Amino acid sequence: MSKSWLTVAALAACVPAIGLAEPVRVILASGEAWIGQGEQRVPARLGVELAADLAATGEGGALQIRLADGAIVVLPGASELRLAADPQGAMTLVRGGVRIGTAFGKPRRVVQADGRRITVGAYLKLQTCDQACGLRPGVYGRASGETVVDFEGGRSVLKDKPFRLPAGGTRPEVLVKAPALLDDRPNFQQADEALKQAAAELAEGEEAFKANDFETARSHFEAAQAIAPSEPMVDYYLGLIALNRQDNAEALRQLQRYVRDDRQAAVARDVPRLITLLSTRELQDEVATALAQEKSLSAAPPEPDSVAVQAFASHGDPEYRAMAKGIAAMVIADLSKVPGLKVLERERVQQIIDELKLDESGLVDPATAGRTGRLMRAERVIVGSFGVE
Repeated sequence: MSKSWLTVAALAACVPAIGLAEPVRVILASGEAWIGQGEQRVPARLGVELAADLAATGEGGALQIRLADGAIVVLPGASELRLAADPQGAMTLVRGGVRIGTAFGKPRRVVQADGRRITVGAYLKLQTCDQACGLRPGVYGRASGETVVDFEGGRSVLKDKPFRLPAGGTRPEVLVKAPALLDDRPNFQQADEALKQAAAELAEGEEAFKANDFETARSHFEAAQAIAPSEPMVDYYLGLIALNRQDNAEALRQLQRYVRDDRQAAVARDVPRLITLLSTRELQDEVATALAQEKSLSAAPPEPDSVAVQAFASHGDPEYRAMAKGIAAMVIADLSKVPGLKVLERERVQQIIDELKLDESGLVDPATAGRTGRLMRAERVIVGSFGVE
């Protein structure tokens, strides 16, 4: 029986608990509207992106945000929502109202309101009502799709029905007709007009793009993006226009945003493959520049707290040589969890190694490791070897 051995340096670090803030992007905002984390709040402006645990509006304000999974959250005036008030990621309506549209194919969202947990089907409206609203106090809502309300002692399933959550955390009361306070048309008329304007700019941009008038097209697309930063087709066209003028870095940035926001459509247009080609080309250019400037880079200080991990050298049975990159990938994954440590991309490291034409002995040579580290401006370089017999 053959004996196998594997030696790899183990690296460990304490990783802090994951926070409860969610990455959000502001789609539309008017009047007084804020997003923030903890005690810090910033005014919500079109295109603002940050990790937030709170969204709020003042009297007469309106806010629409997009969450990382594509869900849309809308707040009318005088509202406050805690985006992740518990470890399960449930949002909590603190005051006012909220409208939540879930993303197709994604896990369903949960919102807490007045002591009950509501699992959103497709779309949900909630609005609190106090003594001054002219109706019986409570939380009023309307559900689209199969929505589940968990309350103390039971569960109710609602579908396309208006309802009221009485005080005290009891069973929801199904209503014959939705109350007027759930009508958002007066609050979001300005938002509707903005979306119409964005659509018009997008149409003008597409016409100019088809006519190969790329500068005019870019002007229209940038105008549409300023109005509706969440429109993914704008990113797609701006990426193609940047590619046409050979600005690969800008093309890569815009197309990566397009894939992030509308992956299904991007795959249909073969955009991920284009991104791979652009990334490889950009990386090759950077490595060629680094090699050409090797002398000046040797004198430049490395990036603080940076580390590069090379593919491990393989000794012994050649059938296990494919494990070399896999072991390096595991080390990279662990190091990436260390706060404050910048782990350089594995592709960048490999491109340097390929350009230098390093063999197995070169991968573990300290002098060679020092050279690759200088070319990448890495403060530390991790090298290693393994063998299977």
